[in-house]
Amino acid sequence: MNEGLQIAAGILPETCKAYSLKTLAAFERDYIEHILQICQGDIHQAAGILDIAPSTLYRKLAAWEKTNFKFHSKT
Repeated sequence: MNEGLQIAAGILPETCKAYSLKTLAAFERDYIEHILQICQGDIHQAAGILDIAPSTLYRKLAAWEKTNFKFHSKT
């Protein structure tokens, strides 16, 4: 048994050890990208599912486009 406030990796089951940890920002981005794929890029529908304003979603997408070269317009 583990004593104290921290959980030692040695006491975790193998399935827990196998997961790679993501930052909250990376998790949020992956989740939003997944929802956008489900909604076929429909910002308003995705925003509804995410329970955020479409303007918030547009703002997040614009910020990611500025900081990451993965997002390119399809022109």
